[in-house]
Amino acid sequence: MGAPFIKILTGIRRSGKSTILEMIRDELLASGVKGEDVVYLNLELESDTINTVRKFSNTVKSRIGGKEKTYLLLDEVQNLPGWERAVNTFFAGKRTEIFITGSNSKLLASEFATLLSGRYVQFTVRTLSFAEYRAFVQGFASFAGFAPNGEKDGSRDIDTCIWNYIRLGGFPAIHYFQDMNSNTIYKAVSDIFSTVVLKDVMQRNNIRNTDMLERLVRFLFDNVGRLFSARSISDYFKNQKRKVSVDTVLEYISALEAAYIIEKAQRFDIKGKKLLNVQEKYYIADVSFIHAILGYSDDRLAGVLENIVYTELRRRGYEVFVGEYEKFEIDFVCTRRSERLYVQVTYMINNDPKIIEREFGNLLKIPDQYPKYVVSLEKNRSASVEGVKHVYLPDFLLMDEY
Repeated sequence: MGAPFIKILTGIRRSGKSTILEMIRDELLASGVKGEDVVYLNLELESDTINTVRKFSNTVKSRIGGKEKTYLLLDEVQNLPGWERAVNTFFAGKRTEIFITGSNSKLLASEFATLLSGRYVQFTVRTLSFAEYRAFVQGFASFAGFAPNGEKDGSRDIDTCIWNYIRLGGFPAIHYFQDMNSNTIYKAVSDIFSTVVLKDVMQRNNIRNTDMLERLVRFLFDNVGRLFSARSISDYFKNQKRKVSVDTVLEYISALEAAYIIEKAQRFDIKGKKLLNVQEKYYIADVSFIHAILGYSDDRLAGVLENIVYTELRRRGYEVFVGEYEKFEIDFVCTRRSERLYVQVTYMINNDPKIIEREFGNLLKIPDQYPKYVVSLEKNRSASVEGVKHVYLPDFLLMDEY
């Protein structure tokens, strides 16, 4: 706030962007800014009346007038075609500070990136982190717990809380309510997912083959943490007697990425220090989507845990790749400026020699001295193996630095 840039908050619907925008408005008013100097428009709710750039410009001009300084807050701006030109005009006048939210990553593509290059700063808003989730539910004394031990208060016990987070995910809205059971929560999450698919995937991309899109989504959700390519997906559907081209698979995946439903992690050759163009992994915006669409299953738990760790690393600003070292897979190679760390994620170790060799042994093969972690749900395991640290999942998610 106060910086000479357009501030853009992007992310999946219902992750909290609108609430943050309202908080910005409240903070402006609390700091002494007059109400008439703050122009707040929800361009989804007002899409019927503000449906052209001219109407938008006239509406804003009528509220700004000749004031010395105005604050323009625009919610769900992707609903107004051509909004970039009008926003650029108001920003160029240097009397308007602008905050924007949007639910499509293509806000920052093509014409927009060229028109406002160097004039904006982007913030990605994700669903609640584990730390945020714990703080969020602290006040709900009768919050419904779903830990294996049957305890009811997920806000107090970290073991119960991590299981709640694994099963229920981090969409803020579903945690407002007390004593909601998992079926009710999954129904709420399914409704969020349906809205995103309808408005941000199908309508924006003119996708008519609903059946194939749904089948692709279920495939991606069911294969979190596994390597595959568009070609292998196409071949899979052919084996299921459902013909779909590689180009169509790529088109649908691109649309799902743009709506922040999925995120791609490319493969990285650690020894060769280069990106690999064959096969990648896809992770889901929030693990509750997986349970809501496919139902909860322990068989998918390994992928769900990997998804949670991936999202936490991205939330902290790391670029995250799927690593390969001499044909051995490393779950995550994470870089942030001059920093690097390696992370393996597994459900349980149980002193199984095969698991120890796969998780710790693969990391020990990498000859550099960057931090190396194995993250699991095994709480009482010893801390490290030859310098490779083992960390209990909730402790890893709550660490200040890695």
